[in-house]
Amino acid sequence: MSIQHNIKWIGSKSLDKLQSPLKTVAQFKGNEVKNVIIALHGFGDNAANFASLANEIKVTDVLWLFPQGPRNYPMGVDGSQWFPLFNNPTEERRVSEDSILQLLYNVTEQINVPFHKIFILGFSQGASMALNCGLKGKENLAGILSLSGFMIQGHVIKNSYAGERITTPIFVAHGLQDQVVLPAMYFETVDILKDMGTAKVRAKTYQMGHNISQEEINDIAKFIEEFR
Repeated sequence: MSIQHNIKWIGSKSLDKLQSPLKTVAQFKGNEVKNVIIALHGFGDNAANFASLANEIKVTDVLWLFPQGPRNYPMGVDGSQWFPLFNNPTEERRVSEDSILQLLYNVTEQINVPFHKIFILGFSQGASMALNCGLKGKENLAGILSLSGFMIQGHVIKNSYAGERITTPIFVAHGLQDQVVLPAMYFETVDILKDMGTAKVRAKTYQMGHNISQEEINDIAKFIEEFR
């Protein structure tokens, strides 16, 4: 956690004082940083590839941060993961969670963007990290977006709130033809969030597989604009 990486910037370099505990690609387009979106890639992907999402979602005055999972993907080139799928993930998941939360706190301290102006978004395995970090941090964020993902240890997170009201808006999206993260995990995630008393849950399914569709991109942009 003590290692701070230089951030690779695409566009403005006026925010160079921001540091990250993870390799991170950043994109900023606009006149001022009104919001920050921390976007977490899926299993086997990487930050540079996932950064194309910033060009597809049409929102302005947003700083996009794409951190990269700390462990290399074992079955391909240039891929990363947040935790392993084929052995005990507990310790590596904790390290990833700590790194993402450190980046979140760095944003508030180093470029003075408050928590309620920060979104955490993730796809697939990255969605599980977005939900865990967004909820475990217990900060009132602008929003959490889970795309084709799942919740890890939902009962643990639920018990940690013990009746507290969750006010952070959450968007949960999933493809009904997803054969990687099955739709059953989407319904389970939505049920857990509702049981937790989450005040603002938006849940939607799409006629697609394990990917991000144009319809979903439009809905993501609407969600961000509504709660920014």
